[in-house]
Amino acid sequence: MSGRRFRRLILLALLVGVGYWIYKDRPTVSGFIDSVTNPLLGSKAAVEESERNRVVRDASTVATEQTDAAVGTLREGMSTYEVKDLLGEPEKKEEEKAETALRVRWTYSRLHRVLVFQDGRVISIAIK
Repeated sequence: MSGRRFRRLILLALLVGVGYWIYKDRPTVSGFIDSVTNPLLGSKAAVEESERNRVVRDASTVATEQTDAAVGTLREGMSTYEVKDLLGEPEKKEEEKAETALRVRWTYSRLHRVLVFQDGRVISIAIK
């Protein structure tokens, strides 16, 4: 066997081995970079989880602050449109007949508020 033929055989074996490795492991560039950097930078999963927790914590804090501010601006005399813009759709709507007019009770369970409307305006705000 000549040297040239031997080199071609080695090159072919190397290509077959690389092809099998790609077929079996399906490597990605990011996976390769992670495998090289993980020993240096620590676990990527731990970093992703802590970053996710931070984002969720910050978002829930902002949502709570916004909701508290929205509830704090509720007042009697507001229209149904103003309340929907401020708090969104209620979880429950109930109609009730009063002596003089039809009243509608909106319940916001997550905000612990019950609003009563008459003629399209808030006439009562209760803490539930």
